[in-house]
Amino acid sequence: MTEWRALSDADIVELANRLLSLDWSWQMSDVPELASQFGWQIQSVRPQSVILDAGLGMASGRVHGRDSRAEIVELAITTRAAEDAAGRTLVLDMFAWTTSVLTAALGEPSSRIPGELPEIRWAAEETTLRLMCLSATVRLFLVTNAWLTLHDETVELQEQGLI
Repeated sequence: MTEWRALSDADIVELANRLLSLDWSWQMSDVPELASQFGWQIQSVRPQSVILDAGLGMASGRVHGRDSRAEIVELAITTRAAEDAAGRTLVLDMFAWTTSVLTAALGEPSSRIPGELPEIRWAAEETTLRLMCLSATVRLFLVTNAWLTLHDETVELQEQGLI
């Protein structure tokens, strides 16, 4: 396995600020222009998904969409950690650290969602920045609020056992 890496605090804050101030069409056809603006390399293009090297290697970024509209910009801020106790500790520590760095830069989050895969959100008018602690990596997501509303409703129905 390659050495675990993470973006610097300054790079994380710059990325978060650029994402929150992003003004673009949210059309999947415009993802190449978005990638160019951020210096990302396109690795694979499918009608509803573009895989990117966003600076931390292969598939360190993605843009997901539906019906030719982008809904999610997903970016790794760490490479994958080993899937063991030490790796999980590394990821959880990085998530906690990144939460404090982003809170200092962006202000208090609009919500904090605890759990096995915790999440911190900063809501804006049309989009929400999500910091997520996944099993072996920490990622930033910029999602449309319309997508997030549907996502949250689906999660709630799953938790109630209705779907």
